[in-house]
Amino acid sequence: MILIVTHSNDLGPDFVIRHLIARGKKYLRLDTDKLGSPDCFFGAKSTPELHINGQIVRRADVTAIWARRFALPETLRRVSPQHSDFVKRELGVVMDAFLEGDLSIYQINPSSVDRLAGNRIVQAQRAKQVGFATPDTLVTQDATQAREFLERHKDVICKALAFGRISSAPGAELAAYTSKTSRDISLDGLAICPALLQEQIPNRFDWRITTVNGRAFSARARFDAQAAHIDWRQEAQSATNFERAEPPAIVVDKLLHLCRESGLVYGAHDLIESESGEFFFLETNPAGQWGWLELTIGLPIGSAIADALSEHS
Repeated sequence: MILIVTHSNDLGPDFVIRHLIARGKKYLRLDTDKLGSPDCFFGAKSTPELHINGQIVRRADVTAIWARRFALPETLRRVSPQHSDFVKRELGVVMDAFLEGDLSIYQINPSSVDRLAGNRIVQAQRAKQVGFATPDTLVTQDATQAREFLERHKDVICKALAFGRISSAPGAELAAYTSKTSRDISLDGLAICPALLQEQIPNRFDWRITTVNGRAFSARARFDAQAAHIDWRQEAQSATNFERAEPPAIVVDKLLHLCRESGLVYGAHDLIESESGEFFFLETNPAGQWGWLELTIGLPIGSAIADALSEHS
């Protein structure tokens, strides 16, 4: 059985599920926001097991796991604030025992791999090791260092160290997007939180290259796409601003090498092509969105994920 781990509001799995159905593969969708209720919980007897809608799934029944997305269980809303962190940890421990306890189960991607591969400091170091150029970058809480960095470069951007969700409360969603930083910006916030500052490279194209199990699916922002923001995710028409394109083979080779070194089966990689044609690695999201690329320009990423899972079912 293939286990798909996600949440109720995630449409991404549907792209893969239709391929699994066409292949006659047995699968189970686990919406993690439903965990912790009598109808959906992890437990253990001799081995970890999942109880879901009256069905008991033992870890031995699962041959492949797609750890697509995680969400906080809705049941935490019924827990007093002083107990919330404890309950969340307890739920997490039994889930980890099921998902991570047997290393022989094929995963896209293991959470232990995601944690480091998604770390923007670690991934930049690994990208350099496989031969990518990267923008000059500073991570610091030292205001003097930050001010010197701002003075040294003509243009500087700031981005979150982790992927930039600040709040996911219903009606109050807030995200930290990559943004341009002025030289006179207040640096008082560094006293309590580190910042990632990065030299802004004048670019000709933004690229999104998605890799799945050794295959690459490439798209770049159209040359005529109008951009009002540094971060293309903020554009109103971002989903239709990309076109199919093939980067130089050496770029794909480096990305696949990076995935092997990081243990990633799946990765969504953002790069820029400079005005001189040089490719700069920006970041990898081990669980980045890709459905819009399948819908708008037909990149068969869902089929590739289904292929990888099916090989182990």
